[in-house]
Amino acid sequence: MKVRIRDASFSGVYPHVDMGLPQVAFAGRSNVGKSSLINALLNRKNLVHTSKKPGKTRTVNFYRVESVELAPLYLVDLPGYGYAEAPKTVIEAWRQAISSYLAGAAALRLLVLLVDIRRDIGDHERLLIQLASKTKAGLLVAATKGDKLGHGQRTLRVAELSRQAQAGVVLTSAHDRTGVDDLWDHIASAVRQEGRPR
Repeated sequence: MKVRIRDASFSGVYPHVDMGLPQVAFAGRSNVGKSSLINALLNRKNLVHTSKKPGKTRTVNFYRVESVELAPLYLVDLPGYGYAEAPKTVIEAWRQAISSYLAGAAALRLLVLLVDIRRDIGDHERLLIQLASKTKAGLLVAATKGDKLGHGQRTLRVAELSRQAQAGVVLTSAHDRTGVDDLWDHIASAVRQEGRPR
């Protein structure tokens, strides 16, 4: 669906933020293109900070979104993991922040797990899938950087990621906005339903 954004703004950092609105959280490796994809969803260039050095997001950041089509909601940017050049203590703090948020986010409706379409599901992704299964939220995989592969390869990789994650997969590319409307379809379905929007 086409979502017309009225306003999008940074609201705060967990747990110092009002958690009452429906939430859609985004998680993925540090270099998977998470910030770029959220900016594409919000039709903004730099609201969510992007960096040439992966791993800059070290907190759970909330962005309030108001649109014509949907009631207000939060898009939640979870800390990246995996490739960041950071001490083990910092990486562990990131993991704890994600676990704490997922455990306490009663209004979480959907967890979008971003995976580079050229990579398989790894241990970090499996941990997030396990954590998501303990919440009332749905799980969706966003296969990022779809523009890096040809059509046939994209189709095969989407099917393989769906098999590995045992979840639906949306092909995306922040570069050419592939999948942005499809993602909004899933977000709309999740926030409009009670219970588990799978």
